[in-house]
This record gives sequence, C-alpha cells and structure tokens, in this order.
Amino acid sequence: MNRWIGGFVIGVVVLAALVGGCGEDNATSSSLTKAEFVKQADALCADRQKEWKAALATYDQQVQERNATNKLQVQEEIATDLLEKEMIPAVGKQLEAMEALPAPEGDEEQVSKMLDTLSKELEKVEGEKNPVYGLAKSHNFEKFEEEAKKYGLTCSF
Repeated sequence: MNRWIGGFVIGVVVLAALVGGCGEDNATSSSLTKAEFVKQADALCADRQKEWKAALATYDQQVQERNATNKLQVQEEIATDLLEKEMIPAVGKQLEAMEALPAPEGDEEQVSKMLDTLSKELEKVEGEKNPVYGLAKSHNFEKFEEEAKKYGLTCSF
C-alpha cells in the first residue's frame, strides 16, 4: 500500500505539473502570441511541478519520521494532509495564473475550453471528502492534459 500511496502522490505531483504549466507575469497586454502563451503556461506548470516534488519529498520524510512504512492509515493521513495543504492549492494557483494570461487572438475559445476542463476537474477533487480517493478516481485531468498538449503545452501531470 505504501507504493500505492507513493504512486498516488507522484501522480498528484505530475498532475500539479500539468496544471501549473503557465507563465510569467507578462499578462499586461490584451493578448499574447501563441508562442508567448505556451512559454508562460509551461513555466507555470514547471513551478507547480516543483511544488509537487517538494510535497512528495515531504511525504517520504514524514513516512520515515513516523515509522509508517507499513502503516497504511498513517500514510493516507500524511498524503491527505499534503494534498489538501500543498498539492491541490498548487493546482488552483496554476489555474488562476493561467486564467490571468491573455489568450492569443483567435484562440480564446480553445484556451477557455482547456482551462474550463481543468477548473471543473479541480472542483471535483476539492469537493471530495477524501482528496486521495477523489484524485485517484478523477479522469478529467487526462482530458485537460490532452487539450493542453494539442494546444502545444509540453507540461504534463
């Protein structure tokens, strides 16, 4: 089960990376070129991935500190705490930053649809009583990832 939790946390980290794939604070103009949007979105994703990697390292450290290698309930508590306090908020922060980027002219509908997909899935995960299981049964992040890759983003979950 420790491997399952670890795998799950890695999956969450990867998810955070995809969601966090958007850019820097160049959102002052009314629109960006597609290349600028993709570059900034991928930078946001990279930031989220760093946050998820740090959370995963914290998970491993806490499992060791609490001698929980074979204690599934403790592992789930640690994973749930990290998901609620660090990983899910990192996805939300990525989404907000991506939404603040001006969509390239002519691509507004495609960008809006992609971000709407991410937003809806994040809401599902946040609404779950147990975020570990909520995230595990979520499949729309895959749809977001497909839409993002089709648009040209390289960051994934």
